Amino acid sequence: MPGGPITVVLLHGYTGSPAELSLLAEALHQQGYGVEAPLLVGHGTCLEDLMPVLPSQWLEQIDGVVDRLLDQGQRVVVAGLSLGSILAIQAGLRRPAVEAVIAYSPPIVSGDPRALIAPVLSLFLPSVPRPANDFVDPATAERLWKYPRWPSRCSVRVLDLIASTRRNLGNLRQPLMVMASRLDKVITRRGVELLQQRVASERLEVHWLEGSGHVITADAEWKTVADQTLIFLKAL
Repeated sequence: MPGGPITVVLLHGYTGSPAELSLLAEALHQQGYGVEAPLLVGHGTCLEDLMPVLPSQWLEQIDGVVDRLLDQGQRVVVAGLSLGSILAIQAGLRRPAVEAVIAYSPPIVSGDPRALIAPVLSLFLPSVPRPANDFVDPATAERLWKYPRWPSRCSVRVLDLIASTRRNLGNLRQPLMVMASRLDKVITRRGVELLQQRVASERLEVHWLEGSGHVITADAEWKTVADQTLIFLKAL
């Protein structure tokens, strides 16, 4: 959705889709911001299409979107939910011209105990169940489209990407806003605190929600997410 001089690239989560971000996208666009919410490679079709995907394919896809917008003279902000927040941080690391980064529910440290044994699971199980939904607003489920399971080997590669991102947080210098919910069982508070401690961003905002699950952009407090995002953007 084209808008003014700033375009916000919104990145969805692992096994999800841009539907997670549609309410936020509309709210930003109504205030004059351009919005792009690409469908990440391997998503939006069937689980088997995601299994062989490498994180480098997502990074290259996002680099292409950012470079095109920069070539068009746009100021670019990259924001993402869950895995999308890791990809947003990577975009900031890879493209210093990105003006700011927004991380919604960033899984800097996973709250899923299966993460510890994911490499072993991947040897025996082609896919594993997603964590149980933690929606506060029951209507949230109607707003989303996602795969019902996580592909095991691809999940190991995602964990490797997260670990690499953790190691390089000290190189992130753009303004950064982080939003997360205390009810989220997918991420950990320790991970958010680690993010705060390691980044080199001079402008850093962290906002905790009290009444949402992991998908904060579509759950009960999505309007608060949109409002805080707009305040952050208007101060750039």
